[in-house]
Amino acid sequence: MNEEEKYLFDINGYIVVRDVLTADEITAANAAIDQHANRIQERGGELSLSGGSPALRGETGRGDLGGALSWEKPHCEPFRAMLAHPRLTPYMHEILGQGFRMDHNLGIITMRKGAEGHVLHGSSGPGFDPHQYYIFQNGRMHNGLTVVAWQLADINPGDGGLCVIPGSHKGNYPCPPALRRGETHSDFIKQITCKAGDVIIFTEAVTHGTLPWTADRDRRTALFRFSPGNMAYANNYDWPSSMLDGLTPEQRAVLEPPYHLRLDRPVLD
Repeated sequence: MNEEEKYLFDINGYIVVRDVLTADEITAANAAIDQHANRIQERGGELSLSGGSPALRGETGRGDLGGALSWEKPHCEPFRAMLAHPRLTPYMHEILGQGFRMDHNLGIITMRKGAEGHVLHGSSGPGFDPHQYYIFQNGRMHNGLTVVAWQLADINPGDGGLCVIPGSHKGNYPCPPALRRGETHSDFIKQITCKAGDVIIFTEAVTHGTLPWTADRDRRTALFRFSPGNMAYANNYDWPSSMLDGLTPEQRAVLEPPYHLRLDRPVLD
């Protein structure tokens, strides 16, 4: 992670790493999703994410698909390769520190045309969350829960999808409710555009959400959440054997439970 990238992450709360996946890797990941598409569950009713906002309302809900790391081979392999990807490991060391770990199990997000948005949220503001934070001390940044979003389809201007309020991870006041609902000051809400194969990394402290999906093609994002090695947000780090079987030592290292680095925690090279 070079000095320019550190600067951009520091001022914005996110960064886009371009062209991490090859065309063949994108194709394999999408083929695996196609094979399990009957398991996609679209949110509706009480599970709606738009919060009743007219600006975020849609005709259908976001699609959620889990379990990809435990799928049968070869369909699990594209997503297992994302666990300890050599291109991203230096970014995770800088953002989370050595010994970082996967905190939440992988979730694949899909949105088809007309899917609703997601009310903006984040842990910045007056209520400090010891699990989701951004602080700068002793010459480097320190982050809590951090999202790594692998893009498996293009996201062009106006399509919708992930959006952020850049710089809000350093905010000291609560985000106004109307802004969180996308009803006011929309010029401060930035849609993040990218291409299939790009990866978006952002701190959960930055205020973020989703804009309604307008594109004819589906949105497909593989969403990982990581934490520093000594910390856990979720309580599901007793991973099932179906997910652990066949992993490389590097991939297993990222699935270690939380404990201090000095206790011989495995560290990726």
